[in-house]
Amino acid sequence: MKRWWGRGAVVALLALIGPAAAQSPPAVPYPRDYKTTLVKYARVDRVDGLSRDLYVSRDAFEAVEREPRLSEFPVGALFALDVYSARVVGRDAKTGASIYEKGPDGRLVRSKDEHTLHVMQKTRAGFGSGTWTFAGFDPATARPLALELPGDCLLCHQAALVSDMSFSLALLRRFVATGQVQFGYCGQPGRQVCPF
Repeated sequence: MKRWWGRGAVVALLALIGPAAAQSPPAVPYPRDYKTTLVKYARVDRVDGLSRDLYVSRDAFEAVEREPRLSEFPVGALFALDVYSARVVGRDAKTGASIYEKGPDGRLVRSKDEHTLHVMQKTRAGFGSGTWTFAGFDPATARPLALELPGDCLLCHQAALVSDMSFSLALLRRFVATGQVQFGYCGQPGRQVCPF
């Protein structure tokens, strides 16, 4: 049987479908006013010059407050990761790696306003990767980022199944116990897991 469609037809079809798929709304809506409506519980600076503010929804905060040894977050719990870039002040003579400015407190000095906001929300009761939904946004426009969801986020967060997909549960617990925003430094670049 002879095929009536060829590569050209497939490419044309994908060109038509692609923009429509890219315009579909994210599964997790943009958390408007997240800097005031969510609870900031930690800041993590990374060796590669990325600095991240970590936020959590009030219901997730209160769940940890009620049960410090919490192992499963309630449906609706939302985590937001606000990513900033540090100011580059030079290059390492041997490696060529960027050298980042640090303030008197030893923390990275941020050079740009946030350029990405990553969000994950518990959408179903239970434990494991199928109970969370992920999204990424440009905070300046609230537009969704072109991420391969859930793959870009889920593959990484599966390593945190023990803490219901949160890599920063220990920081959140310390924040709940002390009331002070936690600070962490991660010697891992990119999206590698930090040992908190």
